[in-house]
Amino acid sequence: MRLRHFLPGTFLSILLLAAAVVTGGNQTAAAATAPVVDLGAFPGETTSEIAGITDSGLAVGSYNTGAEASVAARWNPDGSVARLPVPAPYRTTAARAINARGVVTGSANDRNGTRKPVRWQPDGSFAELRSASDYGYGEAVAVNSAGVAVGMTTPANASRLAARWDTDGTLKMLAMPPGAAESEAFAINDRGTIAGIIGNRAARWNPDGTFSLLALLPGTSDSKANGISDAGVVVGSSGGQPVRWDANGTVRQLPGLRQKDPAGSGNAINKFGVVTGTSTAEDGVNHAVRWDSRGGVTDLAALPGHRESGGSAIDSRGTVAGYSVPSSSVARHAVRWSPSGQSADLSRALPRYESAEAVAINARGEAVGSSRTVDGGVRPVLWSRDGGMTDLDPEGKSRRANAINASGVIAGEEGSWAIRWNPDRTVTRLATPSDRVRSLASAINDSGVIVGRTAKRFRSLAPVRWNSDGSTTDLPIPDHDALGAALAINNRGVIAGYSGRRNDTSRNALRWAADGTVTQLPALPGGYSAALAVNDRGEAAGYSRGLPVRWSAEGKLTVLAVPAGATHSEATGITAAGETVGWAHFNSGVPDRALRWSADGTLTLLPPLPGGASNQALGVNARGDVVGKSDTRDHQVHAVRWPAH
Repeated sequence: MRLRHFLPGTFLSILLLAAAVVTGGNQTAAAATAPVVDLGAFPGETTSEIAGITDSGLAVGSYNTGAEASVAARWNPDGSVARLPVPAPYRTTAARAINARGVVTGSANDRNGTRKPVRWQPDGSFAELRSASDYGYGEAVAVNSAGVAVGMTTPANASRLAARWDTDGTLKMLAMPPGAAESEAFAINDRGTIAGIIGNRAARWNPDGTFSLLALLPGTSDSKANGISDAGVVVGSSGGQPVRWDANGTVRQLPGLRQKDPAGSGNAINKFGVVTGTSTAEDGVNHAVRWDSRGGVTDLAALPGHRESGGSAIDSRGTVAGYSVPSSSVARHAVRWSPSGQSADLSRALPRYESAEAVAINARGEAVGSSRTVDGGVRPVLWSRDGGMTDLDPEGKSRRANAINASGVIAGEEGSWAIRWNPDRTVTRLATPSDRVRSLASAINDSGVIVGRTAKRFRSLAPVRWNSDGSTTDLPIPDHDALGAALAINNRGVIAGYSGRRNDTSRNALRWAADGTVTQLPALPGGYSAALAVNDRGEAAGYSRGLPVRWSAEGKLTVLAVPAGATHSEATGITAAGETVGWAHFNSGVPDRALRWSADGTLTLLPPLPGGASNQALGVNARGDVVGKSDTRDHQVHAVRWPAH
């Protein structure tokens, strides 16, 4: 192996532009002149579910979008829906319960991404409830008519503990028996009696703080209490079977839709003793059900064309709310069943879930990437110059497209093996030596040479080149390293990537010459580094110690400027003229930003789509057309292109 080292002391130079941190109006002015083209995404299904309902017809729950994992929402009686507001930097919200006055409880992620218990007042005002620890997480999952909430919270790095929040926000931890390590509260009635679990047993806490473990069905060893009525009747499950505990603690099995092994769960109970939940039918699929006060069970049909459903909440009139799952998707639809059993799809007013990104673009303006689909999968996509989308995996073979050359040949993977899409869209698996058990293709040049990684059994992935004649060449890495990856290749055969120690505990940026000579590129002290892109002049771009960097053909390292407050940034592509693109990540709920640096290091923030806030630049062609992703006005994520300027 021929290994060259560039010595950081000799070749390290840091480009100082406003102390390597760019702020101020020049960024905004530069961004405003850069157009952005929406490449779109395949339409998908939005997951939604109702968690609580009032007698007035208000319902709360959550739905997701491409840009947000969960959004707390309130549905009005007419089916219209509105997001529950949260101030910055809170995000990723969930509404879990609503009382008769309109007080809503649930959770929201704070500036550190930690889930915290929260409460919304009827006027929309928001407050975080106290947690057992500043670093612990929690959630308020139920609230009674007085506004007392229950749920769970965790001390730092500890188990979940059942908690109650009084109307003034005072946190009280619920008692447990000696030796118990974990508990959660799931329901509270208007008398202040609480139902939940201690360990793996259903429990009930009295208003005075005393508790009792509820009886098990014979032959079972675990149970869970999900709901409680004002009369103290508790519903839940024992051994995976739906049950009801009377106020005196007697356990009664609720009948199921399946005669043998009546699996299911009671999830909520109203003041008249009517229960909703799930029951497994004869076909093995869960159905939403309603049990009357005498225990008679009614199957609440899923929505038309749907296969599965569940009941989560019930009002005093017997209206049930929950979810229904389509036969062709894994996404849940929020549903409301009337007392007569008529169903209404409450997800119709929600935006469709859309998520796509473009990661590479060729000289003709064709881009490749991926998009979520209606069935919940992720498909490789080819975008034409005019924005038309082609599904490159219509058969659903778990393919991924990572790169495209000027002839339209695409490199990627299918399952655990590297593949190539030919211009006619036929797929060829790339040859690998017989001792390899996995391969991944990362990049392709205009001669059809592909680079990526392969692995032998019980060995880490190592860099490889697939030559234009179909043969493979293992690329060398430094002797002190055990793994590596070839991530980019230019039209002269120069390759960029990285190597590192086993278990990926370190990374060193590498560049391979066309003859296979490997050079370890300089890095910032003590930092992870990788070369992610290389142009035809041999200039590389990537990151070092969380900062975007560019290496000259001679190996000189330049640290690129980043916006103020950025905590991690990467340079993901470089043009023939040395223009570089990438992205910056921020803490405290600040959205990611797509970046472009001119050859002299001047930083420009690329604009998101109209109404959007977060974007990333993930690839660029030789002439400067940039591709990536951006969120939209309605919080979806679309693939985008920023044309060369």
